[in-house]
Amino acid sequence: MNYFNDCKTLDEAKTLFRKLCLKLHPDTGGTNKDFIYMFNQFKSFRPSKGFEQPFNAEQFYNNEVRIFDSLNDVKVSFVGSFIWLEDNEKGATYRQKDAINAIVIQGKNKARFAGKKKVWYFSPEGYKQKAKSGKSLDQIKSKYGSKEFATKGRKAIS
Repeated sequence: MNYFNDCKTLDEAKTLFRKLCLKLHPDTGGTNKDFIYMFNQFKSFRPSKGFEQPFNAEQFYNNEVRIFDSLNDVKVSFVGSFIWLEDNEKGATYRQKDAINAIVIQGKNKARFAGKKKVWYFSPEGYKQKAKSGKSLDQIKSKYGSKEFATKGRKAIS
């Protein structure tokens, strides 16, 4: 019973894992045996040929977080496979919209502005929104978890 035989990428395996957790978790009526087996399979999963390299925190910081070093007073949130940019100071992202639009991240779509949430976001390459969920950014962070970084604020020299 290997649920991950048809997965070609680590992202496919992660997506399948999340779906199976909802289906097989004991709290949702799944069987303990199936859930524990699947959970242990995923926990011990090691990428092999055709899969991505293991997560490297230093590389992640250098490639993903440092891209935003040029922005001032902006909170960067990594939520699932999305990156969200919020104001740390009112109007910070608006003042820097050209700089945000110029940011290119490999594997991500160009920056988009979520008007109702008043934040910018980068979605995975190829992602197309199916329907508007109406959820606030805080609700999304609560559901998927997030890791946040704040860019440094710079004061004008007078």
